[in-house]
Order: sequence, then structure tokens, then C-alpha cells
Amino acid sequence: MGCAETTPKCVERARSFLGGENLTFVEANALWRELMRVNELASARMVLQRMRIKPDCITDGVPADQGLRDQLCRQEALLTSKDIELNAADRHDLALKLLASRFDLDNSALDGDRETLGIAGGICKRKWDDLGQFADLKRATAFYQRGAKGNLGDDAYAQINAAFLEDVLAAAEDDPEVHRAQARALRERIVKDLKVLDSWWNAASRAEAFVGLGDYAAATNELKRVTKRPAPWELQTTARQLAHLAHLHERRPFDRPEVNAFFEALLPGAEDAVRSVSVGKIGLALSGGGFRASFFHLGVLAFLAERNVLRNVDVLSCVSGGSIVGASYWLALRKRLKDKTLPPMTHDDYLLLVRNLIRNFQDSVAANLRRQVQPSIVRAIWGFLTGMKGVMDPEKTAGVLERLFYLPNFQGSTPIQMHDLVFTPADHKAELTGSNCFNPSRHNWLRAHKVPALILNATTVNTGHAWQFTATWMGEAPWSIYQAADSVRRLQWSYYAAAAGWKIELGRAVAASACVPGVFAPLRLDAQFEDKDIRVSLVDGGVFDNQGTVSLLSSNCNVLLVSDACGQLMLEKAPTWGLLGLAKYAMRAMDTLMERVRLANFGDLDARRRSGVLRGLMFLHMKSGLDADIIRLHRRTPTSWTGRRSPPPESARTSSRRSPSCAPISTIFHSTSRPR
Repeated sequence: MGCAETTPKCVERARSFLGGENLTFVEANALWRELMRVNELASARMVLQRMRIKPDCITDGVPADQGLRDQLCRQEALLTSKDIELNAADRHDLALKLLASRFDLDNSALDGDRETLGIAGGICKRKWDDLGQFADLKRATAFYQRGAKGNLGDDAYAQINAAFLEDVLAAAEDDPEVHRAQARALRERIVKDLKVLDSWWNAASRAEAFVGLGDYAAATNELKRVTKRPAPWELQTTARQLAHLAHLHERRPFDRPEVNAFFEALLPGAEDAVRSVSVGKIGLALSGGGFRASFFHLGVLAFLAERNVLRNVDVLSCVSGGSIVGASYWLALRKRLKDKTLPPMTHDDYLLLVRNLIRNFQDSVAANLRRQVQPSIVRAIWGFLTGMKGVMDPEKTAGVLERLFYLPNFQGSTPIQMHDLVFTPADHKAELTGSNCFNPSRHNWLRAHKVPALILNATTVNTGHAWQFTATWMGEAPWSIYQAADSVRRLQWSYYAAAAGWKIELGRAVAASACVPGVFAPLRLDAQFEDKDIRVSLVDGGVFDNQGTVSLLSSNCNVLLVSDACGQLMLEKAPTWGLLGLAKYAMRAMDTLMERVRLANFGDLDARRRSGVLRGLMFLHMKSGLDADIIRLHRRTPTSWTGRRSPPPESARTSSRRSPSCAPISTIFHSTSRPR
């Protein structure tokens, strides 16, 4: 099962080096460069990091040459900023800190240093792109402008990026005429003075200059004259910037034939990539809430299918009841995308897929899963007395889930292992991606029909952290933990290694995600850590994040679709007092806490959308649009409103719980620049 392509030798060598093997400097220096060449940026970064913090791992030592050490520092900072396996909220600051440890970035003596200031500008630009803070945009522009004071070099890297950011500042109405004039001057200098070379990045800079000047024909000719092109993955950032630039200059640029011709020359055969870079990375979260949530999510999936949105989803994050239905949908989609006898998917195929999913899900639920896993009263009492910590057995539940919900859509051996879920779609274009293997994080942007990365969320009892299962790894992801406020040691995540016992079945992963504390016993995971006393216990993912949005944010999604079907706090007219009400009181306190967390989660997402960190947000919940009027006093004196004799305004007398403020779904996929 999965991709037949073998792991590159440089990756295996990197794993050995990072695991403790020593290398000569020549070997280590060649290793990180080769890792960069094959797009293994995270491994390349870690190799450079180990060379820096563990110098004795280099048997002959790192040469004392200052120019060489400067280069290694720049490259580690660049790779740190680009490493999508690190949290976007942290990686750019870490990259700037690394760069500042060797270079005085605020010293004017550095002006004209295209390489150092270009990397600093790139870090700030990526930080602005990820987090949407205007200060980062201004700082990025300043770094590029200082670097642009030097010569053009072979590719005018600093100058072309400075011109782009000047246009972005102009669009933000920050002295627009001044910034547009500066952008034009930089581009005219590039067109006039940058020597024409048979080099892709030389041609790309000249082409972008022509695009900024509105001459798409000349820009297209620049791309066509180059004989050797880079791998498609290397063009993602360039394509995104050019698409953004086109939208900055025109409202509907892709209505013009010359614009489409230019992007066809940039990405031959990958017209879908242009749309991807314009829209952003889309994540869909399916919340917890038992089978109530599962059926609610089925309706949301149908809603998204009708609007032809499902094909754009890059990441699918699921919790508890959302995991049960999310895994079912993902397996059905996997089965369809793997079928080489069928043509590429269409809108109607998604409608049919969800329609069949609903029917099959109803049939599976009709088999009465609870009756098959719920023990007798005697067995339940015995379980509690023997320390089971739950009425139902998650292992038995896992087997029933797999048999009823997952095996019908899986062709392969049983039980279904998470690492067996990796697959390559039938319409995967190796000539376009440069790889026979499909990797969602690297190749989805080139596809019209995305293969969403599946994340099943659980909670670790031992640490209180989020535990994630994906098709390639499991564990406590570092980017879901706020290290500045969390001193609990994290359990390391790792790629699956079946031979070493580091594996798990799909049914068990879903069961762990749905292990409601008290109802289910925690799911025990046979995981070997250096601390032999660790015995991993997993419970419902909703304990940590019931909406599943943490995984979407940590996956760098900037358009979020959230289906929230969790149980919400209801009015309790007369709380029970005394001993009989003690249990209800404790449960009410917990429900209040969870409701506060849910509302805080929505508030956080809405604030991210309003600030521009998120390009789009859809937040659906079961009470959306329902009124919640004030319960009025039976009798009211003229002074009952804070001493005022006149009635309060209508807004103070009545409140309504309306639908969340979010970008309409019909417009999410047409927005290319974040609101300012």
C-alpha cells in the first residue's frame, strides 16, 4: 500500500546524523544542500542546527572561515522561516533571532548587503503573510529597500521584492502615490539594468518587473527564453507573489487572455495552481459531540459539496464524533481518487460521494454500535472496581467502528493501519510535481481536487496535551503547545515505524479521539519512550480542543471552515440543591467551563479574521441564528435601568444570538488579499 518510491538516500543519511552519527564537515555541508535540492527543508534545517549547537558532531570541526560561517547562519535562518513543520507563530521570530545572533540587522553599515538583508526581508514577509501584522510588512519592506541599495546581482532579488511590497503598502493606503512611484522606479531599473542571463531566477525577476509595469506579453517572453526550469515546488512562492501582484493591479486579472497566457508559461499544465495560490490553504474542522455531531457534519459536508467547496479542502481536522464521520468521508474520497478506471472528479462526483456517505452512515448507525460495545451492569460495576475508569472498552469499540464504518471503503489488509492510508491519486502528475509519490503538503497546490491531510485529534491524559494521528505520524505535535506557558514535558511525535511497533490501527485512532472520559476507559498506547515509566493513555480530543481548529492553525491554514456540533449550555431554571444536586452541580460547572472555552475559541478565530491573519472563516453551529432574548423582571420600576427614568435603547433591551461574523462562503474563494 502507499507510494512505491523509496526514501531518498540523503534523508536516510540525515536521520542517522540526527540520531547521533558523526560526519566530516564536507559530508555534513553536502548533506544539507542535497536535502534542500530534494525539498526536504525540515531535515536540512535540523542538520544545520545540529552542526551549530553540537559542533563535536563534525569530526574535523567547522572551518573558522567567517564568510562560510555567515553563509551557514543565513541558510539556517532561511530554512527555519520556511519550515512548515514549525509553528508559523514561532518559526519566523526564531529565524530572525538566528540571523541577529551573527549580524547587526539595524546597523546601517549592512546597507547594500543583498544576501543578508534579502533573507531578513523574506523572513518578515513570510511572517506578514502568515500572521497578517502590518508592522511585519513595513519591516520587510525596509529590509528589502536597504538591500536594494546595492547592485542588482544576477537576479535583483532584493529590488524585485522591495517593488512588490511597495505595491502592497500602496494597496493598504499607506501613502499610495509615493509607494507606487517607488515600485515603478525599482522595476524600471530592473528592466533597464539587469543583465539578461539564461537563468530562471534572472528571467523570473525581469518577468515580474514587466508584470508590475503591466506588460504581460514581455513578461511571458522572459519566461519562454529560459532553457532550464526549476522544479514545480520551487515556483510556489513565486506563483503566489505574481498572482497577488496581478490582483493588486486589476480587480479581475484572469479575465484577460494575456494574464492567463503568462501564468500558463509560468506553470505549464498547472492552471489549477494559480487558483490555489490565490485562495490560500483551506482547512475543514469537524467538532466533537457524539453521533449528534456526526449527523450534523454530514449535513455540513452536503452543504459544502453543493457549493463545490469540498474539492478545495487541504486539511481535514476531526474530533470525537467528527472523527467517526470524517474518517468515513476521507476513506470514501480516497477510494474514488485511487480508482484508475474513472475520469477525474467533477462537482457531481462530490455530490454523489456525500449522498452515498450519508446512506452508508445511516445503515452503519442502524446496526446499533452502542448495543454491541456496552457491557452489562454487572460488568460495568466490576470494571470500575478493578480500575477500568470507564463503562465502555475503547478497544472493543475500535473493532466495531472499523467493521461497520471503514472496511467497506478500504481495499487492503485488515485491520486498517494508519500508515497504510498513504496513497497516490490516479491523476497524480509526476512530470509536474517531480515526484512519483504524492505528498499533500507539497503537491496539493498543483491539484484541482485536493487530497486533504487527515488529522484525528485525541488528548493525552499524562500531559494534558493534544495528541494527533495522521497518515504518516502520531504524537504530541510541538506546534500545538505554547511553550512559554507550558512546562509539562512533551511526548515526542514521530513518523510511523511498523517494524519497531510504532503504529496504530485506524479504528483505534478514531476510538481514542472519541473516548469520552467516564463513558469510555482511556485507550492505552504501547509506546516506548526513554522514560520507561511513561504509559500513554488517550481520551477524547474534545478535552483539549473540541472544535479541532488548533490542528488547522498549526497546519498553517488561512481559510477555516468550522462545523461546530458540540453540546452547548442550556438554561437551567431551577438548579437542584442539597446532596442530590451535587453531581448536577459539578457537571454544570464543567459544562460552563467548556462553553466558555468554545466561545473563546470562536472569539479567537473571529479576531484572526478581522485582523487579516485568516483570509476567510465559516463557523457553523447548531444554534446559529436562533434568538436568545432577555428574561425580563415581572415588575419594573421607572428606576430599574441603572437609575435612568427613560427606557434603555432597543439594543440594550433585546439581544439576539446571530450567525457568527464570517466571510460568506460564496466569496471566500475569490479573495486574494487579506483585509486591512
